[in-house]
Amino acid sequence: MKIRFSILMIAISTFCFSQDKEEKEYNSATVRVNRFIEGTLTTPYSDDSVPLVIFIMDAGAINREGNDRMSKNDAFKLLAIDLAKQGVAVYRYDKRLFKIDAYGIREHEISLDHFIEDAESIVEYFRKNGNYTKIVLAGHGQGSLVGILASKQNVDGFISIAGNAQSVDQIVIQQLEKQAPGLDKSAAVAFADLKEKGRAMNYDPALESIFGYNLQPFMRSWIKYTPADEIQNLDIPILIMQGDKDLQVEVAEAEKLKEAVPNAEYVIIENMNHILREIKGSRLENHKSYNEYWLKIMPQVTTTIANFVTK
Repeated sequence: MKIRFSILMIAISTFCFSQDKEEKEYNSATVRVNRFIEGTLTTPYSDDSVPLVIFIMDAGAINREGNDRMSKNDAFKLLAIDLAKQGVAVYRYDKRLFKIDAYGIREHEISLDHFIEDAESIVEYFRKNGNYTKIVLAGHGQGSLVGILASKQNVDGFISIAGNAQSVDQIVIQQLEKQAPGLDKSAAVAFADLKEKGRAMNYDPALESIFGYNLQPFMRSWIKYTPADEIQNLDIPILIMQGDKDLQVEVAEAEKLKEAVPNAEYVIIENMNHILREIKGSRLENHKSYNEYWLKIMPQVTTTIANFVTK
């Protein structure tokens, strides 16, 4: 999980061809759902009705490809193409953070609830403007919580990819306890003030990237949700997927989600990191992969998702 919160039509079809043969493998089109939501719909090159997966991105200003301003890994662009080749349509979209400057919206006016509304709007759009066998929400990192909360109606399945089970305040405190002992106590006080008073005033300056004045409204909207509690409200098929080389979300979080919904499909992928790449070496290799967009998505990710949504 990233502990960084800097907030930053006409469909045009593009056909992609196999290098070895002239068969079209998938279609890709820009789809604008509303003034805040624009993304890419990638579909199998077929006239048959197929399932649709809607990807919801992780914390921060993450675009439809899975990249932020500091890294380029194209994780969800590549995964969408892989899934389309296996008969699954995918819609991935830029978070509304990319639109706020154009509409004069300020950073402190954005909340997690806006992200939930966006996901719900996308589901409604494709229910009305598509012919899909089913619609499944898939959330990555923070997007897992957003997906859980947006899957309570009109959704046929939910996929958590590297999602936390605990509330974000507990996650942050635990991470600080391991990585910066002493700051965890300051963070615990600040989170308590956010919950009880609506504003945190006294915290260590080193925690400004979490408790800055403009960030506190968003954080306050986020900490009120505990994913393990919320996921129990879903009455649809659930897939929980986690990599054991994830530096941002621990396998223990996936285990807690599984405990909350024992009937969920549960897959731990060996050697997979947070951005769905295979890591067999050091932490340095893991970190470098965030800017190595040429690395392939682990095949087990694609097959697991495809099998889940098509059965």
